[in-house]
Amino acid sequence: MRKKTLFLLISIIGLFILYNISAPQSNFFEHYKKNDIASKTLREFQNRKTKKITVNSVSWQYLSTGKGTKTIVFLHGMGGAYDLWWQQINYFENDFKIITYTLPDEIDNLNDALAGIKSILKEEKVDKFIAVGTSMGGYITQYILKSIPERVEKVVFGNTFPPNEDLLKDNLLKSKIIPFLPEIVISKLGDKTLKDKLLPAAKNDTLLACFLPSLPFSKKSFINRFKVVVDPFTINSTENKYKQISKLIIESDNDPLIPKKLRKEIKELYLNAKVYTFHNEGHFPYINASNEYNKVLDYFINDKTPKLK
Repeated sequence: MRKKTLFLLISIIGLFILYNISAPQSNFFEHYKKNDIASKTLREFQNRKTKKITVNSVSWQYLSTGKGTKTIVFLHGMGGAYDLWWQQINYFENDFKIITYTLPDEIDNLNDALAGIKSILKEEKVDKFIAVGTSMGGYITQYILKSIPERVEKVVFGNTFPPNEDLLKDNLLKSKIIPFLPEIVISKLGDKTLKDKLLPAAKNDTLLACFLPSLPFSKKSFINRFKVVVDPFTINSTENKYKQISKLIIESDNDPLIPKKLRKEIKELYLNAKVYTFHNEGHFPYINASNEYNKVLDYFINDKTPKLK
């Protein structure tokens, strides 16, 4: 009886400890050994002073930089933060005002995401803007297009998906189990996905391998950001107020996170969108194929030739 009681007590203590272990966040500069442009510019970028704004009692962190008469808003993906776009921001900031933000852990729906972004734009005195979003950010960008098309000059839907029911159905069981798992366990599952799927799709790129684990992670943000990507909405893209806005869809032919079906459906939804397809660059071409990615954005945003198909 005493042994059973002792075992139960030890188990409870063990679970308590496990559930209170935070997910580790690695230091990019300790693991990335190259002293190249990507490393130097990231260090400088992360030393820049960010701003904070409170929207509906939630604190938002964002960076406003650059110079120019037009504004680009960069929207990160489900596992990202404001600095995810450092290579694109360094490329464009001499000619454009740039805004990039980190979606707060508390945000779990598209309406609240939009409210925060609109508040940042108001604070920065920005009316019209170009929206560039990837993955979850690409989904939010579509919602921005639906909600405030009169303020959108151009949109980029990068490595993302249209409004759909597939993601919720395919991940329904996981979404019910994950809230009961310790944060450290969820983090380890993410590490496995990174090792088994994300890195091989990007040719095991060293920059990507060192940068992704350095991003902040929490169980709360993971759960709530999933709720954002499955938050349903509809858009009639044939309406002139949407159709008249220039659109670019960026995809990768081997994206391990965006099923072929959804890649096909987003192109069918926005029939007048230009499309650029990366070959064998995975889900994060803006990181591991940044030179090509920047040129693609440049051609689209500045209407340069050769024109995108």
